[in-house]
This record gives sequence, C-alpha cells and structure tokens, in this order.
Amino acid sequence: MFAEPERSAIFPDPQWLQQQAAAVLSEAPQPGDHPVGFLILHYGMDGNYLLVSQWYDANMLKHWVRGSTVDAGGDTTFTPLAQRDLIACVWELEVIRFERDAWVNTVLAQGRLDQASRDAYLATTFSGWV
Repeated sequence: MFAEPERSAIFPDPQWLQQQAAAVLSEAPQPGDHPVGFLILHYGMDGNYLLVSQWYDANMLKHWVRGSTVDAGGDTTFTPLAQRDLIACVWELEVIRFERDAWVNTVLAQGRLDQASRDAYLATTFSGWV
C-alpha cells in the first residue's frame, strides 16, 4: 500500500518481507491458530507500517501492527508501536474488509476449514485503489 504512487517502485524483496512477518509471528502456534492470514505493508505519509493478521478459531482474527525503524547500518525492521492499541488506518481497514469478505466467502460459507477452502482463500487477492 503506497500513500504516494511514485513510491510503488520500492516494492520489497519477498524473502525480506517474509522474514519481517516471521519475526512478528515468532511465538509457537496456539490451539485454534490457522496457518493462513494476511499482511499489509503500508508506505504511509507519516511512516511505514507492517500489519500482520492471522485467522484464529474459524471466525476470529489476531492482529499485530508494527512501525518501521532504521538502524545505524541502514537496515529496516519493524517494531511494536509506542501507541500499542492502534489497529489500522482507514485505508488499511479497506484491505482488512476485503480479507474478511474473502474468508467468509471461501471458508466460513463453505462450512468447512479444509485445505481446499484455505487454498480458495489464498487464491483471492486484492489489487486496486482504496
């Protein structure tokens, strides 16, 4: 997600992004955790944010928000925000709404939580302006 369209050329390396998400999900899976979810990388006007969400217990969503920090070597990582009770901005909420609808339509409406429904969820993608 880019607040300034010209910054879209900064798209990160997928392996680096996977490492950042894995750092957020560093705890062992809990009973009820599903191996699927979504993340939002938002290059905003006031900073860069990583939102990691994981489906839990059929109809619940776990959610973590991190802000970018740059160390002395110029490496960027994402750390918990000082304002820990923030959930998302209005633009991120549109993507979260899309993911909610995709989860309902591909998993919950099917009445099953099997590999086929998870694959259908993962095949549903969002692209566009919010």
